[in-house]
Amino acid sequence: MHRTLARLGSVALAALAALATSVPAQNDEKLPKWRIDPYTKNDPEVMAKAGYVGFGPFAFGNIADKTTMNTDIDDAMEYVQILWIETQHFRIGTNLPAWPVPTDLETRNKLRAELTEMSAKLPNINPKPKVLDPWLRAHLTAYRMEKLYAETMALYGVKDADFPTDPSKVVITPGARYMGYGPYLGMKDKYLLLVFEKQGPYMQYMKRFLGRDTKKPQRWHFKEIGSLLFSMATEDNDFPRKHDTALHCSLAFNVSQNLFDGFRFYAYDIPVWLREGLGHWFGRRVDPKYNDFDQNEGAMADIKNTWKWEVYCRGMIATPDKWTPFPETFQWRDFGKIKFNDHIAVWSRFDWMMSQGPEKWQKFLFAIKGRVKPENWAPDQEDIVGAMRDALQEAYGVSVLQFDEKWIEWVKATYPSQ
Repeated sequence: MHRTLARLGSVALAALAALATSVPAQNDEKLPKWRIDPYTKNDPEVMAKAGYVGFGPFAFGNIADKTTMNTDIDDAMEYVQILWIETQHFRIGTNLPAWPVPTDLETRNKLRAELTEMSAKLPNINPKPKVLDPWLRAHLTAYRMEKLYAETMALYGVKDADFPTDPSKVVITPGARYMGYGPYLGMKDKYLLLVFEKQGPYMQYMKRFLGRDTKKPQRWHFKEIGSLLFSMATEDNDFPRKHDTALHCSLAFNVSQNLFDGFRFYAYDIPVWLREGLGHWFGRRVDPKYNDFDQNEGAMADIKNTWKWEVYCRGMIATPDKWTPFPETFQWRDFGKIKFNDHIAVWSRFDWMMSQGPEKWQKFLFAIKGRVKPENWAPDQEDIVGAMRDALQEAYGVSVLQFDEKWIEWVKATYPSQ
């Protein structure tokens, strides 16, 4: 299992125009051998078929008023081999070693299904590899993130065309449906992902480009440019993510929360129970055996090794003093308040919400995310908790006081007892 830091800050001021463009790929003759992708051969036509915009250079955040390019990160970390891929909705960097595929059928079957699907767009893919080489791991990461993005759009009931394509041309129109300020679920710029193997290079990146002195995973908001980052190292003395499935679970847990935060533009934080419950739900859909937990800086997450959460939840609800009632939980704005049993509860409550069908969830979602004042589309941050209370009643027909009653009834009818 793994602990993840909550979003802690923002970095300000960079020109959006600079971020919105990608520089054409470098001349392959000048590239070192390790930068030549063995699958696309860096061929622009093959890359486009795979859904790639390019392998860089491209913008990757900012420091104060200066745009950070991925080449700036390379220059600062010249002995770290980062493979860069830009997709339709993401800019991704991976520094991952070759990984021998284990013999267990669960892992092999999962990879075989993914690689078979990838082979329809990406040439030279072997669906039954003995080893995932660094470039194949980069392609898997890009494939998984775009698939997560598509799943998120389907769950939210939206498509790319629903969002403004040019932030500078967003016109405030009273009565119109506000959808944020950019094409990426409402964010101005693409979602960013940077994954290292070793903690040393990861910490070097964090300190140099984010001003953060931490070895734990980080979700980060580049505020003025409208971009959300998740960065991590798979190496962790307590909770390693070296197994490919474990890494996939961590990315699903964290990037799903970035996509949620970015929906209709990230202007305020939603109470933590919903964000954590959503992250658990997406992560456990990949594999329930690898679970992540948000925590605040300086506060260890309360975790246990059990992964059969359905059975655990079924037994837990019989003892109300072992978990926090919803009227208290739904107001939390601090990840540090979530104890292990409450992680189980917020995940299961979100599971119940999803079981009620997409229409109710989407009505609830639009009521709490992207709240703006109708006259000027300024973010409406007043009484977020109250807005969530009203949205639950309108979308799900339950009050805050009734929520646990409905949830417990569903758990008893749905989850196994052993």
